[in-house]
Amino acid sequence: MLPPGPGGHPLVQTVAFHRDPLGALTRARSRFGAVFTLRMAVAGPLVAITDPSEVERLLEADPERAHAGEARRRILPMASPRSAFGGDEQQHRHARESIAPAFSPEAVEERRQRMPAIADAHAAAWPQGRPFRLLPRMRALLDDVFVRLVLGVRDERRARALVDAIGRMLWTPGNPPLPVPGEGNGALGAAATAFFERRHRPVSRLLVEEIESRAGDSGDRSDAIAAARAHRHAESPEALAEELTVVLMAAQEPPAAALTWLLGRLAREPALAAEFAAEPRSLSSEAVARESLRLRPPAFGALRRLTTPMRIGGHDLPAGTVTMIPIPLVQRDPRTFPEPNRFRPERWTSGQANETGYLPFGGGARRCVGEQQARSYIDTIVPTILRSLPMRAVWPGEERAVLRGTVLVPHRGGVMRAAGGRRA
Repeated sequence: MLPPGPGGHPLVQTVAFHRDPLGALTRARSRFGAVFTLRMAVAGPLVAITDPSEVERLLEADPERAHAGEARRRILPMASPRSAFGGDEQQHRHARESIAPAFSPEAVEERRQRMPAIADAHAAAWPQGRPFRLLPRMRALLDDVFVRLVLGVRDERRARALVDAIGRMLWTPGNPPLPVPGEGNGALGAAATAFFERRHRPVSRLLVEEIESRAGDSGDRSDAIAAARAHRHAESPEALAEELTVVLMAAQEPPAAALTWLLGRLAREPALAAEFAAEPRSLSSEAVARESLRLRPPAFGALRRLTTPMRIGGHDLPAGTVTMIPIPLVQRDPRTFPEPNRFRPERWTSGQANETGYLPFGGGARRCVGEQQARSYIDTIVPTILRSLPMRAVWPGEERAVLRGTVLVPHRGGVMRAAGGRRA
């Protein structure tokens, strides 16, 4: 009943997709058309929708006719159905409303002046005189920013412990070629769930400790914990910690990957880097960032599980079908973006770009609640690093994108070398 697609064994398809997602998607679209089915190990069949004319309709189908939370939990089973990431309908609305004030433009603007000091301290500790992988260091930097500024943890001991615990919870060696197994995946899923729970416990304990320490707060704080407590004051600290854990997970890998891709691009184009460092909020710098997000979006796709039958691209898809809008493929559609594989920032300043096919932050009811925070990372943390520690990419060509969970990351981790030492 599903559209045609590659006929290889699901395990073979999954490994190929994780190792070269853009290549696998491009080949499948070339052979099977704008709608095709990938059969994945662990996650099951995914129907890819690549026609820009169908994208908006599918994104807007949530929550009435499609669920993003259910579909996401097929890929990341540890995502709580109570969270803004893994929930649907009323649960999603409540979870999103509880943290949205912490990601408002006003709240994000308050944090800008404190971000450079954190970024500068991290960059000062990065290796000099030898190659290093940028991606894991960006994860650690953003964990620190998120814990101290977004969650608002002011106790130094607890902040450091929580940053370390988040890093341990999410760390795995390399880039696993399979999604994380969970409930329903037999002994492997049970083992993976137990392993994650063991790593998750220290994070949960520290979050509960922080939430309980706020019992006497006056309510004048604008961080995510304060927002969640105000909106869900009847919830237990343990329940709030469960929801915030998923926010932590969603707030680490995607922006870390986005900043790594952008810094990798700027490391290969010194003139652009100098301009970005000098005027990070100018129209031309914004265009550079937008073009980097177009070519290297952090998320591989927008997922939806249909709750009612839908006709998409000439195919009748039954209820229960898990659909995927492959963002890197849609953002390289030549009908939307001429010369789609070329890095052309000027398309964003000349009026040539089409916002309809531009989805680095998703769309519809599930558009990323942390979009403003992510943009503040780009125009605050990136120029701070460029000014304090000039870098050059070790490899002349851009690294291949591989899939890690739901995020597209450089296959070597963004290998860099500090160029000329640290600037004063």
